[in-house]
Amino acid sequence: MRAPNLQRVIGAAALALAALAMSLSAPQTASAAVPAGSGAAIASGAAIASGAMIGRGEVMDRAWSWIAEQVPYGQSGCHENRFGCYRPDCSGYVSMAWNLDSSLTTWTLWNVTSDIPVGELQPGDALLRDSGGTDHVALFVRWADEAHTRPVVRETYDFGHVPEERVWNDGLRGFTPRRYDQLDDLMPYGSIGAKYDSLGGVGGPLGPPVSGERDSMMGGRFQAFRNGIVIWRPDAAFAVYGEILARFWATDAERRWGFPTMDEAEAGLSPGGSRGRYQLFERGLFLWSQQTGAHVVHGAIQDAFRSNGNERSLGYPVTDEADEGGDGKVQKFQNATIHWNPSRGTWITTG
Repeated sequence: MRAPNLQRVIGAAALALAALAMSLSAPQTASAAVPAGSGAAIASGAAIASGAMIGRGEVMDRAWSWIAEQVPYGQSGCHENRFGCYRPDCSGYVSMAWNLDSSLTTWTLWNVTSDIPVGELQPGDALLRDSGGTDHVALFVRWADEAHTRPVVRETYDFGHVPEERVWNDGLRGFTPRRYDQLDDLMPYGSIGAKYDSLGGVGGPLGPPVSGERDSMMGGRFQAFRNGIVIWRPDAAFAVYGEILARFWATDAERRWGFPTMDEAEAGLSPGGSRGRYQLFERGLFLWSQQTGAHVVHGAIQDAFRSNGNERSLGYPVTDEADEGGDGKVQKFQNATIHWNPSRGTWITTG
């Protein structure tokens, strides 16, 4: 199949299509307010140091390690595991997650990060504050609500506590969204990364990434690549590309058709010798051949298409479904036409 052009792929950001990372699947817990002064900044006098580029998946895996190990909060010494030895307070925790060269403080983390709009917060970004009696930093995970007022964070925040993932039910409260300067937003991770790798990564049909993973319109996640997308909805990720993707975008994408339930696969041989590709979505079947292009078959017509031998008998669709006779529908295939109306149901004509 021919791939859609790069401009179309980049434009997919408006669709918000594909998977929270598998590392983000830990259960949510109820939130209490972060105590004032929690994770108090500790002056170190050390030079600002940052590590190598790091992807969001690795950040969240590193952050989860201290939650799994139940590391006690402290403002001196360090906790050592396979990711290094870092001071076990809020800023040491974030320094560890970002693979910094040393444990920074809530004061010095500003020097290795940049402001981002609240609407651009993504897993592994930070919420940082060192004013008004609060010196604290937490890692953003996701939003707990569709209105984006209650962030889910990973943090360690006071003596007598261990790192945890929880909801800030009282919002941002003066915390500033910040992004680590060495964070590689394009690096695929989690379920989307696993799917991308299984298809050959950069050398596969999708090509290199052109955007980071983002929320879809309908509750999933997606990432755009040069030739297509990977879209995730719990608990599976699938690739969509080529002319099937172009038709998917042109017909209101997942808002109309839902999420894919499989990867694109080879379709059957039609009576006239056409052989193409197909992909099933929650509310429709996309079929493509070189001779007919890509079209969608859905609803009662899809049921009739399937029960009458599909493309192996009727050929590939040559049109999308259209209105017929006021309250009916019709769709043409290479070797037949399927009609439907509410009083008669479906029937097939040939010729």
